[in-house]
Amino acid sequence: MKHILSSLFVLGLLSLGGVVQAEITFLDSFESADMSAPNGNGFRWAGNNRTAVVTMDPSPREVWRNGLRDVAGPEGADWSAIEGAHSLAFFYPAGEFWSEQRFSLGRAYPEIWIRYWLRVPSNFRHGHTSPTNNKFFALWMDGYSQHGDGPTIVWNFWRQGQTDSSRFTYSLNETGQPDGGHHSHYDFFIRSPEDQGRWMQVVLYAKMSTDATSMDGESRIWRRWEDESEFTLIGQTTGKNFSAPASGPNGWQAGYIMGWSNPAYAEDTVWLLDAFTVSDTSLLDPNDTRSRLSPPSGFQVQ
Repeated sequence: MKHILSSLFVLGLLSLGGVVQAEITFLDSFESADMSAPNGNGFRWAGNNRTAVVTMDPSPREVWRNGLRDVAGPEGADWSAIEGAHSLAFFYPAGEFWSEQRFSLGRAYPEIWIRYWLRVPSNFRHGHTSPTNNKFFALWMDGYSQHGDGPTIVWNFWRQGQTDSSRFTYSLNETGQPDGGHHSHYDFFIRSPEDQGRWMQVVLYAKMSTDATSMDGESRIWRRWEDESEFTLIGQTTGKNFSAPASGPNGWQAGYIMGWSNPAYAEDTVWLLDAFTVSDTSLLDPNDTRSRLSPPSGFQVQ
């Protein structure tokens, strides 16, 4: 079936096999072959910025990039999704810096969990020009970084010493404060060439502060490779002023995936993303396979 499931909204807790699982407020495996996420909870994808929904069926081709496309992929390309037939591709042409997918969460989340699959490019090598940080994910309340009064969290990866591998850090703006620098180094976050072509499942977590004077904001990231059974904590920050800006919103509201690559890539490089999931409760159960399920009764398959 060409269109299996575009997005899933669960308005209460699901019980699968007697186990109560986290509430899913949004899930997109891109099986609609476009960016038309339903708006039951208000989530919206922004326009494609060197991103596209792609498929390997029946041959490598681009399906959607700000409109319907049908373009043959490069010889030998592997755009196979980890779930279903479609995924979201991030294209970084050689020597170019920017591929980014922005989104609006549709409502403010005082506490948010985000989970997705990400495939390391089969030719991944971290660039060597300075500075060497690549954007990985960003989350904010009223505006990104200096464009808002509220907090921003940016997850990054940097070149690992003189190798082609990457280490992890993140930077942040606390409410009303400038960029606070990079924190929580994790060595060999991505190894090159060992991790080329591997799928990782990422879980991100952010919690706002109780009020404007409380230093109890938190942020974390976990990761597991496809052949691993448990998540590993990669980085965390606690004791931060992640309070809401005076004019609102009262929580995390928007973000972007991937983004600027300061050192750029020497070769055309493509990342794949699949099964993008949002929840206001934990997504750390590695046995949670709801993105592979048929939609619950009352939801339409597009």
